[in-house]
Amino acid sequence: MLTSFRTCVISLVRDRALLVWALAFPIILTCIFMGMFSGLNDAYSMVGSTLGVMRDANYQAATGLDETLGAISDASSEDHIVDLVYYDSAGKAEDAANAGDIDAYLAVDADGTPQLHVSPESIAENGTLPASVLTEVLDSYMRIRASIENVAAQRPDLVLSGAAQAAFGKGAVSTVHLQATKTTPNPDARYYYALLAMAAGLGATAAMVSVRGLLPTAGALGARQSLAATPRWRMLVGTLLGTWLCQFACMLAALAFMRFVAKVDFGGNGALVVLAIFVSTLTGCAAGALLGTIPRMETGMASGITCLLSLFTGLYGTASQRIADQIEATAPALAHANPLWQMTNCFYSLLYYDTLDAFATSCVTLVAMAAVFLALASLGMRRLSHEHL
Repeated sequence: MLTSFRTCVISLVRDRALLVWALAFPIILTCIFMGMFSGLNDAYSMVGSTLGVMRDANYQAATGLDETLGAISDASSEDHIVDLVYYDSAGKAEDAANAGDIDAYLAVDADGTPQLHVSPESIAENGTLPASVLTEVLDSYMRIRASIENVAAQRPDLVLSGAAQAAFGKGAVSTVHLQATKTTPNPDARYYYALLAMAAGLGATAAMVSVRGLLPTAGALGARQSLAATPRWRMLVGTLLGTWLCQFACMLAALAFMRFVAKVDFGGNGALVVLAIFVSTLTGCAAGALLGTIPRMETGMASGITCLLSLFTGLYGTASQRIADQIEATAPALAHANPLWQMTNCFYSLLYYDTLDAFATSCVTLVAMAAVFLALASLGMRRLSHEHL
């Protein structure tokens, strides 16, 4: 067993092409994901946006509007979202918006209703002023103003005493932020987790090639090994452990790159993340060992199976994620039978769940799958051995 283990490790280290999928592939795709996802959160930031305000008689007559805009433009406040530039006519504000000096401008009509005019550039893909944020602010202002006016019509004494204004002022109504998951949901994390699962699956190619070298049909070396006194299961286990060690080392390097370079959140428990990599690579190598005992199974076919299973982990975009979620909702047993789904769920459970129940379930399932794959591979090697000797 030790000889098979050492021989397997040496051959894999020398044949670097078999390890490129386990090491280079996840790192390269991580760099691509970093480029794709960088700046998405900043695209919704209001910092640096400029709002023009047409300060005329209608604006001055709009009760509380100037105070509202002052609150969201205060640079020292946490509510700061825009900088204000005042104009004395709509023409000047429109010219400034067309020239790109401001992102939008605000005017008040004769009824006292604020009207937000947004330039086409600011609502483009790379625009600096998401109009929905300002619209929500103005809608809130209109609702509060209408409520105060309604109170003034029914209870003018409350308005005169300032009680109505205080009731609708800042801090009068408090909200409590509740979070259903352990950490804030991050849609980007799903891609990285599915990528690790795919890398573990693609790394099974190395186990497939290594196990195929033990078969009597592999050539003169395979025939001599089949005649050796060492039991076939020992050679299989030694080869599987050697492949797993190489795969585990490559996956740890990819994990470190994701954690420290791409800043991917794994829930803050490093030991359990390493355990997830441990069981994922073990299952992937066991599956590769099983594929290696199947006659006429090519490495391209094994890679194709991994790519197909990755479709149901959400790796290929929102459409793939919808398919994966639909299958999990309608046929959970089918989704859970996917080894790559179990690998992805290991990382998910560490990030979002308060308990380790889901993580433990996925780990046990992966170990059980590895045991089944290894048993079937052992039976396949015995059948081939007796058939071709």
